[in-house]
Amino acid sequence: MKHWMLWLLAGIVALVGGLAALFNLGSASSWTLTLGGWALIIAGALQGWAAYKAPSVPTMIGAGLLALAGIFLGLSLLFGPFGDGRLLQFLLGALLIASGAAKLWVGRSLHGDRAFPVLLCAGGVSVVLGGIVLLGVTINFGLIVALELLASGVALVLLSLRLKRHAGEN
Repeated sequence: MKHWMLWLLAGIVALVGGLAALFNLGSASSWTLTLGGWALIIAGALQGWAAYKAPSVPTMIGAGLLALAGIFLGLSLLFGPFGDGRLLQFLLGALLIASGAAKLWVGRSLHGDRAFPVLLCAGGVSVVLGGIVLLGVTINFGLIVALELLASGVALVLLSLRLKRHAGEN
């Protein structure tokens, strides 16, 4: 399987999980967290596989760390927070900010590309959500997970299509 296809699959899983979680917010928060948890685990596993196949060590390390954090967060959503919940809150906030910073960094390098504004928006959403979580603002946790899955899914799909296009040029 090609490297770009792994990113595309991770993006699709994140988008589907985010949409499913978003449309189930009112029915049951635990169902939303379960959907979000599984989507984070599957997307994290696909990101980890893609990181393993990455062409450079820095890319492999960065993508691998984000994949591990996503898997840990997904497991925390499914099986309950480890400890008193502060670790989960801190990890979620840090993961969201790191995810947003990565999207902004990649988006910055795509200045002039059609994906540029979308990646900047996706990165901004993640950073703002991370700040909300770290500040302890009361908001539906399932909504935060759903919005992050959507932002990450859009970014991953756009980046995978860009990688496919770039691979076709070489």
